[in-house]
Amino acid sequence: MQFSKKVKVINKLGFHLRAVAVFVKEAEKYKSTIKVRNNDIEADGKSIMGLMTLIASEGTEIEIKAEGPDSKEAVNNLVKIVQNKFGEEE
Repeated sequence: MQFSKKVKVINKLGFHLRAVAVFVKEAEKYKSTIKVRNNDIEADGKSIMGLMTLIASEGTEIEIKAEGPDSKEAVNNLVKIVQNKFGEEE
């Protein structure tokens, strides 16, 4: 099963190292393959280095895609993390 959603990065620092680490920690909980896309660049959602290549700053719309048995749950929870600014207080 494949599932995807788009979400806007709303925290001031965007997809910086700590935010990416929070994202990967959540992504690793799922059996599904997770990919994140920013325009023409796609990265493994379970790879800190891969996600850093996205250069997703504040205001960037990214697409989170998952394929596997828990794809919908994975995407929905990862979208929530982005919407919650990766748990950061600004």
